[in-house]
Amino acid sequence: MPVRSTPVAQVGRTFEVDVVAVSDPLIQLDHISRSYSLGEITVNALRDVSLTIQQGEFVAIMGQSGSGKSTLMNILGCLDKPSSGCYQVGGVDVATLSNDELSALRLSTFGFVFQRYQLLANYNAWQNVAMPGIYRQLPRSERQPHAMRLLEQLGMAERAEHKPSELSGGQQQRVSIARALVNGAEVILADEPTGALDSNSGTQVLELLRELNQQGVTVILITHDKDIAQQANRVISLKDGQVIDDHISVPSAAPLKKDGVEARQRVKVFPNISVLESIRIAAASLRVNLFRTLLTLLGIIIGVASVVLMIAIGEGGKADVLGRIESIGTNLLSVRPGGPNLRRGSGDIATLTLADAQAIALIPGVEAVAPERNTRATLRFGNNDYSGRIKGATPAYFTVRDWELSQGIFFTEKDVEQFASVMVIGATIRDNLFTDNEDPIGRYVLVNSTPYQVIGILQAKGADPMGGDMDDEVLIPITTARLKFFGRDYLSSITLKASSTDEVTRLEQEVLDLLLARHNKNDVMVRSTESLVEAVTEAQNTLTLLLGSIAAISLFVGGIGVMNIMLVNVSERRREIGLRIATGAKPGDILRQFNIEALVVCICGGTLGVLVGFGAALIVQYFSVSVAFTAMPALLAFATSIMVGLIFGYIPARKAASLSPITALAEE
Repeated sequence: MPVRSTPVAQVGRTFEVDVVAVSDPLIQLDHISRSYSLGEITVNALRDVSLTIQQGEFVAIMGQSGSGKSTLMNILGCLDKPSSGCYQVGGVDVATLSNDELSALRLSTFGFVFQRYQLLANYNAWQNVAMPGIYRQLPRSERQPHAMRLLEQLGMAERAEHKPSELSGGQQQRVSIARALVNGAEVILADEPTGALDSNSGTQVLELLRELNQQGVTVILITHDKDIAQQANRVISLKDGQVIDDHISVPSAAPLKKDGVEARQRVKVFPNISVLESIRIAAASLRVNLFRTLLTLLGIIIGVASVVLMIAIGEGGKADVLGRIESIGTNLLSVRPGGPNLRRGSGDIATLTLADAQAIALIPGVEAVAPERNTRATLRFGNNDYSGRIKGATPAYFTVRDWELSQGIFFTEKDVEQFASVMVIGATIRDNLFTDNEDPIGRYVLVNSTPYQVIGILQAKGADPMGGDMDDEVLIPITTARLKFFGRDYLSSITLKASSTDEVTRLEQEVLDLLLARHNKNDVMVRSTESLVEAVTEAQNTLTLLLGSIAAISLFVGGIGVMNIMLVNVSERRREIGLRIATGAKPGDILRQFNIEALVVCICGGTLGVLVGFGAALIVQYFSVSVAFTAMPALLAFATSIMVGLIFGYIPARKAASLSPITALAEE
């Protein structure tokens, strides 16, 4: 077959084409039928249609409403598939193509000009024109100049930055035509392009289409107007889904075919659009409905902030309790009486004695031993009375408890031996008895009508691990306490301090074995501070988990809000989705776009939620609530917000990707 090359100037660029024989068709339909089922009724939109359209023809498909011309256009543009028959584009059987290959065919071969323009309201003119280039992987730096050249040749350069709402109908249709040409379309499918225009604008659009046809572009015009159809070189008339007339009024010039556009190139599938480009599209879409986006963000912000705040409070409580335990000392062992049938009528447990304390002190590795006996009594100084905790102890108590004095001195072993009536008091006792700023040192306090001289004041320590007041303490020699308060040698507890933390486990067992040998029965309990730390940590972890779980529920609810909003977005943007598919977007591109929109919302919400959570924690801390700032809860909450975006955004994204472009574009 003879072939010759000739340069052809298309709008926006010049390329070389081959002139081939008319028998080599660009579009060929063989016995095409299309039927729809409406309940039990079958509608035959097309019936046994066979057509051949050569490269470079100007064809008008004419018919009244219901004749099947729109269905035929959808099949020609690969937006729909025939129920039967064979449709080939450049020798490629469309029925053999996948969804991605169909998108590639639309992207490289067809350009659509719609009756209602189908421009994206949130894009300006040049952005609407450049939009198909996104799916052809054209760099952003090339898309804008190319779109501007097309708009300039169509007389729209001065309106390039204007939104569709700022353009007239004729101007919008010119933008639509420029968009159809941006990827170098071989075929322009114009669906009633003058239907929404005045007569003057309609004439300009028809002249523009004829000019493009003269430059080698195949134009297929869909219309119901006979006068408009007569502008084409060939008129195909449809009625009840059948071709009733195919008339060539003016023979087209020699058909043209783009150089090198082979069948395999027509269906070359481009990679999915980049993540960065998807983020740009998502940001533009979210800005359109800013208030709705902010409401969606609010759900994620509250969820993430709740997780961060609740865990910070839980961790703060745990750190506070553990700090108090550590202030007591991590190398301590507590020996307490305990066992069946050992309780006396007074409530005492007659088990531990001073002799036991002395025996424990002889075990290697024991640094100090502090026997204790506790009770409560009323203290009086002047006109002030206070019920305080009286504790009989030895000088070793101050070593074991690592307790310093703010004033005065400790009592000594000599005071213990002489049954001295002296006392060392805590800050709470001082504040309740000495209310007139008296100096307590050297003063006498009555306890059960017996005077005791105050010789020292303990440094304040605050609450103990169980929430008790450690400063509500009156220490007197244990011999004095036994003589004047108890009358017996039994102890409330024995606390011993190991020489190192490593010795605690060994000493725990040795003390238990010693007392078992001395008492001939298991009547004591030995507990280390380490075991207390483990118990408190476990309890606090459970509480933190509970708080975090409650907060996570709000994050889950926020995720449902994201899904609902994205589903609404899909419903409201069906025409946009249909337009993107018609201009070359693959289902994967649509899926990615809507997934990333949900992800952008959740990332922004997660970031703001972390900041709000830390801010709320600082406010709570101002009101003396213990909080602990750790990176892991914030990272976990942020990662969860991302997972929420991926999971809850997938269903709306999949729904968007599966939309039929025909029904989507048909929506008002």
